Parts: sequence; structure tokens; C-alpha cells
Amino acid sequence: MKSRSYCFKKMVDRIDDILSKLHKEAVDGTPLNPSHDEWNNTRDRLMGIKVGAEHLGTYPINFQLADHLILSELAHQPGACKEHLEEFESRMRTRN
Repeated sequence: MKSRSYCFKKMVDRIDDILSKLHKEAVDGTPLNPSHDEWNNTRDRLMGIKVGAEHLGTYPINFQLADHLILSELAHQPGACKEHLEEFESRMRTRN
């Protein structure tokens, strides 16, 4: 990383820690999606990341960014599910 910002690095480390624990499939073996508790819990944890001091912190990750980070993580894991890859590619085509 080129940045020297402590707050930025701490935020990136927290995002990395949360996303690294994400499973690509639900307990029932289906590809993880927003209807699963693990997806929703991960989204909530991402949106709970605060940047800055406890009394001056901000929450820079909203619902949409959290969902995008989750889908991007799932689509780029080794052995990614076809559904995750297709959904990620579809979103990237329509938004960029």
C-alpha cells in the first residue's frame, strides 16, 4: 500500500478480515446470496466499520457498497460459484 494513513489502513484491514471469513456456499450447499443469514451478517459487519476516533468516527460503508464488496469477494474466490461470477459480471457491465 502506498498510503500512510493509519485510519485508511485500519479500515482496509477490518474489511479484509470480514471478507476473508465469508463462505461461498450456505449451510445447505447453495451459493450464498442476500437471502442467507451469513450474507446479511457480513453486510451488517461491513456497515459497522467506523473510520476515525470513537467520538469522531464515520461509517463510510453503506448497504450498496457492502453488497458489492461481498459479491466481489465471492466472485473472486478460488473455485467461485458460476452464479456469483455471472452476477458480478452483470453488475459491472450495467454500472460501468
